[in-house]
Amino acid sequence: MYAYSTSPHVSQLYTGFSLLARKGEIHLIQKLANYSHKGRVLMPNLEPHELHGLFVVVNDGKVLFYDTRDSSELYDDALEIADAYFKRSYAYSRIPEHHRSKIFPLGLNYELYVGGFDRYEFTRFPARKSLFYGFSKNVLKNIAVLTSLRFYPNAINMCSQPKPDQEPRVLFMVRAWDPDKDPPGLPSEQREEYVRINETRARCIDLLSRQLGSRFCGGFAHTDYAITHFKNLLIRESGYSEKRNYVSLLRKHPIGVATTGLHGSIGWKMGEYVAFSKAIVSEKLNYLVPCGFKENRNYLEFDTPEQCVSQTMELVENSHLRQQMMENNWDYYRRYLSPDKFVLRTLSISVGS
Repeated sequence: MYAYSTSPHVSQLYTGFSLLARKGEIHLIQKLANYSHKGRVLMPNLEPHELHGLFVVVNDGKVLFYDTRDSSELYDDALEIADAYFKRSYAYSRIPEHHRSKIFPLGLNYELYVGGFDRYEFTRFPARKSLFYGFSKNVLKNIAVLTSLRFYPNAINMCSQPKPDQEPRVLFMVRAWDPDKDPPGLPSEQREEYVRINETRARCIDLLSRQLGSRFCGGFAHTDYAITHFKNLLIRESGYSEKRNYVSLLRKHPIGVATTGLHGSIGWKMGEYVAFSKAIVSEKLNYLVPCGFKENRNYLEFDTPEQCVSQTMELVENSHLRQQMMENNWDYYRRYLSPDKFVLRTLSISVGS
């Protein structure tokens, strides 16, 4: 496993490989280097935080590449040499026909670490400046993170069985994208996408809050942009959006609402909702989620904010539907989305491909 990337997009994969190694299902060798194929370094211009992907070479010499980017674009270098290419934002129609046989849907993506001490994770952490807030990168700082002095999402604290007796409360916490700064110099079509996403989220927040009252917890995170443009639609407490508090809220709300992310992506919320056995209302998915993840089984779909409210109320008022969907998503998590099963499925495909 060529653990060159420091992007949180890849953390779920790192965690899956580590857990499989810990259970003795694979023998894992980790290299903290970019992958070099027959003497040629691939994607040499990408810094570690810019590569939302992972190269793995299995013991028969097959090269696997995991692409966790939001968009449907493919990494040309990886596409050229990989024997199997796993794509997060997978859209069959957008894949070149001559490559379709080796490109597979990866599935739901979200930030996730092992939890407790893991030697593979331990050796990667010095490169993750964000986890140390600029302090010197030494062993003591690694230990501080790994012993949970700072909260981080891991395979232990990021899942939960259904709680069918909970009051049907609804969670929808989001961020507002700043079209002038996220990042600067956006082309006009991306600026329009940011504005469209913000407007959809704002309308959903407003309507859900009016309809549900105290049974709704949600709003925009307290960023400068959101405070300026969506002052009346902010999360009630600014601290709610901190990861530790957000996870606590996840455990208390059996219904979660999800909207489309950048580049039409399925946001990390969807994976988190499934891991926490939520009944889900989601904007229409633009990309394929494998292993039978389907509308009306794992989530209810909406196209407009008004439909978001009606679908949410269906889950609030129909306890049987809500509880069945929670069970379905817990089953999906255990079979396909828990990090070890998530990676093991890809290895099984690769051996047979």
